Amino acid sequence: MVYDKMPDYIESLYNVFQSVKGKTKSNDQRLQMISLIIFNYVRQLAKEYGIDLKTFVEPESINLIPVFEYISYNNIELYDFSKIDMADVDTAKKEDLERYVLTHVYYITQTTA
Repeated sequence: MVYDKMPDYIESLYNVFQSVKGKTKSNDQRLQMISLIIFNYVRQLAKEYGIDLKTFVEPESINLIPVFEYISYNNIELYDFSKIDMADVDTAKKEDLERYVLTHVYYITQTTA
């Protein structure tokens, strides 16, 4: 069974990317890299599902419900960044990359909310 709200999920993630990108200072390389990782993940999903990212308009607030529903629907266990060993994350694996991106999205949205 496929998650049936992919356009909403992709739009939410794209809006998170836009928000992070807008808040990134030029000297914050770590946040710039996180922003790029989120964007590449979103771009791949948009391509896979035939969604044009240019059609999304920046909202006043980001609807994170589709992100949390997607995580729940797919039983994705987020990483605990305080205990993570980067050797355990293989970004070449789609599942690990997705989990890594969604963990960043979760932490970013919880600290800026």
